[in-house]
Amino acid sequence: MKTKPPILRYAVLALLLLLLWLLQSTPKLMPELFGAKPFLLLAAALAFSACSKPVPSVIIGAVCGVLSDIAAGGGVGFFSVTFVLVCFAQASVLGTYLNRNLLTAAVLSAGSVAAVLSLYCLLFRIIPGADGGSLYLTAYLPRMLCTFISFVPLYGLMSLITKKINR
Repeated sequence: MKTKPPILRYAVLALLLLLLWLLQSTPKLMPELFGAKPFLLLAAALAFSACSKPVPSVIIGAVCGVLSDIAAGGGVGFFSVTFVLVCFAQASVLGTYLNRNLLTAAVLSAGSVAAVLSLYCLLFRIIPGADGGSLYLTAYLPRMLCTFISFVPLYGLMSLITKKINR
């Protein structure tokens, strides 16, 4: 028996994404680990896609991507597209070939985080002329690690929310 309308549960998810966006984009609000802040919206989108079907995962990936593009100060584009692609791929692989659990989701999410942030570094930092090796080691690898660490609690929270949504 459903106890709450689905719109209320999706509103909770929207408020969580808004809170994560504010935490991620407000300077000096969140402490830095290893010299970098986690990419919370990427971790949240991947955590949701690890617990959900492909279509809702694509929608949440698009929303998180648009919010990330806005927070990055650029136009809407790179993060929107990459988040949609990795969320769809993760939800499809977990729904078709692998069991949905923390270990498989963490392995897929680690690869997705590395792919998105490495591609961003390549396209927007290394190709325009920045020193690629030192920038990647000092800025992007710590951010990947922090994002992956933040994935674990967000996975628990998203699995709780998606169980309530799909109820």
